[in-house]
Amino acid sequence: MTITAAPGTRAPEDTLIDALRGCRHQGALLDLRDHLLQNPSNPPLFDWICQLLVARRISRGLAARLLSQLHSAVLER
Repeated sequence: MTITAAPGTRAPEDTLIDALRGCRHQGALLDLRDHLLQNPSNPPLFDWICQLLVARRISRGLAARLLSQLHSAVLER
């Protein structure tokens, strides 16, 4: 699961959505989050998922699963 974008540009949303759908466990989601953090023009993954949910680009079920995994990762620290 690799998202590539030119330096200083945001990763394409369709590619991000595909990558999010492919995250089957928390470790994969955290790897994606860390990868996206390498580009400072990308918003935090939590915010990005919320924006996609509000824009109805991802389902409520997918957003709930992803946000829950991100939240539990923060609590585990």
